[in-house]
Amino acid sequence: MSRIQPFFPAILILFHVIGLVLFLQSDAASDLTWMNLMLCGILVFLSEPRRMKSVLLAVLIIVGGFLIELIGTKTGYLFGDYVYGETLGWRLFGVSIIIGVNWYAIVLASANIARLVKVNLFVQAVLAGLLCVGLDIVIEPVAVKYGFWTWSNGEIPLFNYVTWFIFSVFFSFLYLKSSTITNKTAAWLYAIWFLFFGILILM
Repeated sequence: MSRIQPFFPAILILFHVIGLVLFLQSDAASDLTWMNLMLCGILVFLSEPRRMKSVLLAVLIIVGGFLIELIGTKTGYLFGDYVYGETLGWRLFGVSIIIGVNWYAIVLASANIARLVKVNLFVQAVLAGLLCVGLDIVIEPVAVKYGFWTWSNGEIPLFNYVTWFIFSVFFSFLYLKSSTITNKTAAWLYAIWFLFFGILILM
């Protein structure tokens, strides 16, 4: 695994370039998004140095992220009124199962950028939360356009981003506290996703 791990960022770049071409050719390409999310989550996980501790943290963030989304869709209190479409694959209780992996990938991507700033752990977690929100802001227009999820009245509430910030700071703190080695694949993923969704917005 250690021999091929340095190639993970290149694999992610290749798949996102292909995905970008497919998205620009047909809206139907969005149906493959869940597969790309799974690939990103797997490569980020395999790039973690301490596998056993990484498994526990991955389960915590993935399951936690899913439950947060479940509460959010059922109550409207956390993020606002929204529902998931069929684009992101299988759903459980109306929530796309892959969304937990999305939380995991975004948190680790943001946290590994934030840890490059030499400040204390809490400040790094806050910075990671801000990076998560920044990525969510870029993702939202694309997600709505391609039916990942739909907001009531077509409006994204401000407290959606506030909630994203709070939970991503919490998850980032747990991750940064348990891991001290930079996950380069995760850091690359942040830049790749920012460019990918940014280009889709412009196009």
